[in-house]
Amino acid sequence: MAELENNLVFAGVDTHKDTHTLCLLDCMGRAIGTFKFDADAKGYDALAGKIGDPATCAGIGVEGTGSYGAGLTRRLVELGYCVYEVMVPGRARRNPGRPKSDPADAEVAARQVIARTNLSKPKDQFGWTEDLRQLMIARDRLVRATSAMINAAKSLIVTAPEDLRRSLAKLSRKDLRSALSALDPGADGVVLALGALGRAWDLQDREADAVEGKMKEILEANAPALLAIFGCGTVSAAALAVAGGGNLERLNSEAEFASLCGVAPLLASSGKTERHRLNRGGDRKANRALYQIAVTRMSYDQRTKDYVEKRKGDGKSKKETIRCLKRYIAREVFRALRHPFEVKGPSWKDLRPARQALGITLVEVGSALNVGFQKVSYAETGRLMNVQFLEKYDTWLKSQAKEAS
Repeated sequence: MAELENNLVFAGVDTHKDTHTLCLLDCMGRAIGTFKFDADAKGYDALAGKIGDPATCAGIGVEGTGSYGAGLTRRLVELGYCVYEVMVPGRARRNPGRPKSDPADAEVAARQVIARTNLSKPKDQFGWTEDLRQLMIARDRLVRATSAMINAAKSLIVTAPEDLRRSLAKLSRKDLRSALSALDPGADGVVLALGALGRAWDLQDREADAVEGKMKEILEANAPALLAIFGCGTVSAAALAVAGGGNLERLNSEAEFASLCGVAPLLASSGKTERHRLNRGGDRKANRALYQIAVTRMSYDQRTKDYVEKRKGDGKSKKETIRCLKRYIAREVFRALRHPFEVKGPSWKDLRPARQALGITLVEVGSALNVGFQKVSYAETGRLMNVQFLEKYDTWLKSQAKEAS
């Protein structure tokens, strides 16, 4: 056993687009050497061969396991190595006198493995959460491009000829897209420009909707409990699922997940004042998703409205109230990720057959529940994953079936 411990090595890798730099340290923390490898399949195997048997490697610290180091991380995990994601504070890179080079950064990563500081288990780069991450990137870029098209079109409409400007000025977003797409592609000047922007806008809108639809399919198949959270739409659910990763077991508690999402409260007390402040770290996309859920609940959930009023009566600010809400929602999300198929309440798939069996129309349901018939349709097709409304709708249908019998 002692001989095995004496043969242990610690590794650190500084990753880049074309090359990866490896630093090896012995069990006493002495440098064995630094080596550079190509960032491809052969390079990954050569790097693993330089480290040696996984049994004699105490750990490998890799920078950027979700970016340049993703391929290397996958290969090292396949080979049985213990891989950590190292987080080098930006300030440490700026300390005077500290060298800045790939070998130096790789050595810092290796020494963090020895010290067990600033380490985390990397997210799984396989499975449905990785598919979601890629689809999120595509949708985000499509939405940004669509926004650019809309802004460009509206700026051209401002300076367009009076008759054209008047016909387009007060149209809704959907009607404006249709009107611009229908402009004559053989025209000249501003009409040609607006038509081109309208058709590009229409195409990118449809592509973004298609990508979002695929994201929802993945979530329904792998984490329906996440979609069932009140106020959690497809985009928010995807961001939270990606933040958690496919290997959620790497997080020991919901407090760690809250910290990962940047909603763990931070002390900001001084003197006689005792308070907490918002955490500005963590995964900002997941943080934004929690914020969106909190804001939605503040508008539509009566329990949340009552809670906000209570906190306001206690003298808490809106920011502090939202911080508390986000922390609570993070706890709810963590439970949904841990138990992705435990959906409380009725399934939306049972609602339409039950309504049709009773011969009730969507309009009649909407009138009885005091909502628009579109909301009823969304609930029946899975587009509205609101547990409270589904329970209310299901209860009403059961009462109608009881009366009919």
